[in-house]
Amino acid sequence: MNCAVIVAGGSGSRMKAAVRKQYLILAGIPIVVHTLMAFDRCFELDRMVLVVPESDLDWCRSTILAPLDLAHPILLVGGGRRRQESVLNGLKAVDAADGIVMIHDGVRPFVRQSLMGACITGVKPTGACIPVIPATDTLKRVDPHGVVLHTLDRQQVCLAQTPQTFSLDLIRRAHQLAQQRGFNATDDASVAEFAGERVTVVPGDRDNIKITTPQDLLLAQAILDRWRIEPCGKTS
Repeated sequence: MNCAVIVAGGSGSRMKAAVRKQYLILAGIPIVVHTLMAFDRCFELDRMVLVVPESDLDWCRSTILAPLDLAHPILLVGGGRRRQESVLNGLKAVDAADGIVMIHDGVRPFVRQSLMGACITGVKPTGACIPVIPATDTLKRVDPHGVVLHTLDRQQVCLAQTPQTFSLDLIRRAHQLAQQRGFNATDDASVAEFAGERVTVVPGDRDNIKITTPQDLLLAQAILDRWRIEPCGKTS
């Protein structure tokens, strides 16, 4: 089975909005719905799991999911206190012993079909694959007092995106190990690395932004406007 675990369990404190960032309206549609619709176009996908805050389950079922007419079944799951717990809840809800899972941020609505396909292909050699984009700015390591320690070689540094794609068995084992040993991470590739797995990379997409701040929301609107002019934007 190929499935997607879409994590939309954040509080959105950096957005400084009255509602959680995943429910903010972008071109008349909640951000998370844009994301669901993008994955619904993936013909290699069998089902989706949407992880939201526990307190939002009933509201999401009636307000977000009920109006949608999607080709793929969606299982709604309550999240945890941290993203890592939310992902594990989503993985536990997948009713399959093996297969591939794409773990994606619910507030990355501009994921192209070509990127999903690249991740599904790229996961085969090691069971773990993530999209990355090159760092373009000069990178500095800074101490707690705001003093530069040294400059990093940006040729050896990449910025990680989602969907991060894994063998179901591999990432389940990795998350369970991390939970047992109290290891905390901000992405699933770090969890796989902690478990000793090799993670391969494929080229990411600069349009595949994570919407977390008011400035990101403005950029998202600009991307959407450009995609409307470029009909192939959502699939190329």
